[in-house]
Amino acid sequence: MKPTTYNVRVDYGDVRETPPDSVITAIHEDLARYDASVGTSPAGGLTVRLFLDADSPVDAGTRGTEYVLGTLLKHDIFHAHRMTGFEVITEEEFDRRLAEPLVPELAGMTEVAQITGTTTSRASQLRGRLAPYLVQELASGPVYLASGVRTFAETEYNRTPGVRRTEIPLSPIERALLDSLAAAAAGTAMASTAAGHQAVAKAIEGVVGNGHQLQLHFQPADSQVSAALGTLLEHGLVRTRRIYKKETSTMAAGHENDLVVSLTVKGQRHAGSGTPAADEENDR
Repeated sequence: MKPTTYNVRVDYGDVRETPPDSVITAIHEDLARYDASVGTSPAGGLTVRLFLDADSPVDAGTRGTEYVLGTLLKHDIFHAHRMTGFEVITEEEFDRRLAEPLVPELAGMTEVAQITGTTTSRASQLRGRLAPYLVQELASGPVYLASGVRTFAETEYNRTPGVRRTEIPLSPIERALLDSLAAAAAGTAMASTAAGHQAVAKAIEGVVGNGHQLQLHFQPADSQVSAALGTLLEHGLVRTRRIYKKETSTMAAGHENDLVVSLTVKGQRHAGSGTPAADEENDR
């Protein structure tokens, strides 16, 4: 197996004083074959980095920490228990990190609006959903990681309402009821003879109002159509109302408890209908 070049960083946090330049130079010379560098650790101590070829990260970490420790002890700087940790990464990962900006790209509400393709007013309504990417809340507003906002825009945010939508799983009879409502709104007939459509067809008395609403026979609570209607209501795909008094004058007796069902705007999208939803209030 061909060895891989790794970068090994060894940290010593318990450092009272920075070693003199002469000692730092000596460390560089002793570890020159490993392209060593010496600097300040995140904890305020000393960090030594070196590159070496090894068969695995474990091998690289073991050898690297031993080389660094041996060199430091040679110059009477530290004892073994003062090492606070080490990290092993491939040379490619080391180069990738070097190429990253010290400060990641940030986004305020104006940038959020640009990335999501919406207005700043609409973007401000997304603050709750963007919380995972919040860096800091300033007096001028929130600041987010731009990369996180882009991920949100690409995977979660529907910037084109009515065109892209999240699928709602529907049973055959639920789909049949939704399709029947879409057909009523479009003024077309449902030709399917599938079982779900047959059950819905038996429950439909006709269309009422402006022709975009279906009149359903009163259904027992445990019926298939009632269960399907309940699911569509739960998902906000339809709305219902009782029969208006003026409508009963043209109906046969026994339909006073029927329901009138129509699509919502959300229901139109999921039914694939572009016909505007009926406004129930206009039928009063």
